[in-house]
Amino acid sequence: SKKKKKKRKKKVQEVEGNEFAALRSLGPGRNSAGLAGVGQSVRNPKPRHLGGGLSVKDTMIGTGPPAPLGRTVKLLYEGTLKDGTVFDKKDKARSPFTFRLGLREVVAGMDKGVEGMKVGGHREIKIPPAMGYGNKAVGPIPPNSTLTFKVELIAIV
Repeated sequence: SKKKKKKRKKKVQEVEGNEFAALRSLGPGRNSAGLAGVGQSVRNPKPRHLGGGLSVKDTMIGTGPPAPLGRTVKLLYEGTLKDGTVFDKKDKARSPFTFRLGLREVVAGMDKGVEGMKVGGHREIKIPPAMGYGNKAVGPIPPNSTLTFKVELIAIV
């Protein structure tokens, strides 16, 4: 019976892999919007440093084309301070956080951190004070705070 269980797991993994391959084969031409909730998990994600102290860590790569500057993006997020305190959260898919990428409608670190994400992707963005709110206190966020956002891109409009 142990051998049967092992075989069954292997078959499930093969089917899942084939479904994902089929979705990817659609390519950007046929699936230009991407699919929220479908993506490829990243094993041992490593942070990428984008300059100015900003870093991003992809934990799931989404599908479809990357988010370009000037387009409206919809995302879910959780913002935390260095000590782990959650200062803001938008986790309801019915009312996602929406902004136009690259037009300074959000802090600079969020603009640069979301750029290039694909729909369904998950990313952790670590924003230094200079690319966040600087030396200003904003609501529950103290001055000179490093902000960490865990974001999921659910749509590019």
